[in-house]
Amino acid sequence: MFLSRFLDRVKSKELSNIFIQLFLIIVGVLAAFAVENYRQSILEKKTEKEYLIAFRNAVEADTMMLNQDIQRCFQKKRAAKIFLELIENERALDSNEFEGLIEAVMMNIAPFYYTAIYEDLKASGRLQIISNEALRNAIIEYYITIEHLREVQDRMSIEISYHPAFTEVLTFSEYALEGELNQHAIVSRLRAKEESRRYLLRLQKGAFTFYGSLLFNGLPKSQNLLDDINQELESR
Repeated sequence: MFLSRFLDRVKSKELSNIFIQLFLIIVGVLAAFAVENYRQSILEKKTEKEYLIAFRNAVEADTMMLNQDIQRCFQKKRAAKIFLELIENERALDSNEFEGLIEAVMMNIAPFYYTAIYEDLKASGRLQIISNEALRNAIIEYYITIEHLREVQDRMSIEISYHPAFTEVLTFSEYALEGELNQHAIVSRLRAKEESRRYLLRLQKGAFTFYGSLLFNGLPKSQNLLDDINQELESR
């Protein structure tokens, strides 16, 4: 009987040790999972912040580009208007002002949006890394909108940028803006070419339309998204 009790105690102690060791193993595994999950959470938050900063930089660049192109459209519209006025009633302009008008008419306007960060996340299926759902949706909506705007603005750009109806009336030295320009000769050539006058009128209208597209569609969306991203970064 004594031996039987002794063996029972040994077995009971062994089972107790087994349960304790099993418990410690389970606790250790759970603790390791918790530490790994915490480490992963910290890493994801760091990565998300890096993406938010990259988005902020991209949208800031978009906003700067839009402001510059809005100014270019205004200059182009103004230049077309003044050339049409000169054709109707020629007057002498300051040589620098006249040269600036030619540069404005010939200047290329082609908005370039910085979409690489969005395309990278979209292609990899990692847009969910932006944890703020409202901000994530705002980012998606912004890039869908500018994709549509870019298609429209690319067509506008072709219409209001370099055009032979204007450049062909210029000699090479005038085209290259070498030396002082003969204003009277250039205006006379424009006056004599009906196609050039029609182009300047189209340019004036097209630049005004392009101006409105940038000012009332592109710029507000970039500014609103930039505000949203800055608020999210400040909250962290």
